[in-house]
Amino acid sequence: MHPSTDAPPSEVPEVKTEDIDTANALDTNTKSEQKTAVLAPKKSNVDDLFAKLRESGASSVASSIKQAEPVQKKVVKSDVSNTTTSTTSTTSTTNQTPVSVKPDPQIFTKRDEALAPIVEALSKKLKRVLADEENSVLNYLQNKKAQVALETVLPSFDSQVQSFVEATSKDLIEAAMAGAQSLSKSLKADLRKKISNTTVMQVMSKKLADAIVLPLRTRIQKCVEKSAGDTSEMSSLIRTVYREWKMQQIDKLVSDIARLAYSRGAYLVLDAGTKVCWMVDPNGPACSDAEDNSLAGTIALGENFPTGHEHPVVHSGCRCLVVPSQR
Repeated sequence: MHPSTDAPPSEVPEVKTEDIDTANALDTNTKSEQKTAVLAPKKSNVDDLFAKLRESGASSVASSIKQAEPVQKKVVKSDVSNTTTSTTSTTSTTNQTPVSVKPDPQIFTKRDEALAPIVEALSKKLKRVLADEENSVLNYLQNKKAQVALETVLPSFDSQVQSFVEATSKDLIEAAMAGAQSLSKSLKADLRKKISNTTVMQVMSKKLADAIVLPLRTRIQKCVEKSAGDTSEMSSLIRTVYREWKMQQIDKLVSDIARLAYSRGAYLVLDAGTKVCWMVDPNGPACSDAEDNSLAGTIALGENFPTGHEHPVVHSGCRCLVVPSQR
């Protein structure tokens, strides 16, 4: 064979410069000693060279990732920890359950004792007004043969309310004074400056109108309509209505009226800026409105509780009280 066609066994196959440049581009992180090895490989062909370069590059990348992972994990863990702490703190603040005001049985007992004689007096006076009113209506109908209307049977709405106000104002002021004295040790003369007829009776007049006069007039109106102008039948029906009110309805309402006057007096005697809370009588009927007001906690005097009231009573049979938050 011609000598020029056979390569000596000790010669390495020629590696082109562009091949080496391409290999270097695959791994920019290869160490200097690795580059030296690439430039002077021993007994290796081009494929082996690229394989080694790829292997070296993959190992370098893997090593780099392994070294970076712990740092990344620490950062994530810290963020999660902070987020958890923040969420827990927010949740604990948001989920705080309102606590109703703890009742003081003594103040309710004191109120009931103070109101007992007043309730009895009020009951008698309210029934007296009803009896006088009934007699007036029946006397009028007895002398009437023609058809009559409600306006001619009863006095005007305002006049009827005024009759109840005049009959009960003295006892209602007394109940209000008892409420004021439950929260203040001031002299009676000083208390009367706050517990005036106007400040008490503007509330009590509305109560008498809503609780007695309005429903009574509604019942009598039905009697007039049902009798169809027959005065004899009308008299009989009206007599039944008044009997029911004197024997049953007044006894149901009078305690509520007295408790409202007591609460009004206790409220009026408090100084401006006083913080107050709604206290539920443990012996009173269960009431969701009362619980809502109690759960409202402390509010400023003059503000309304959730039911829209400044002080009790809220409904028939309500036995709650509003008291200063610091007792």
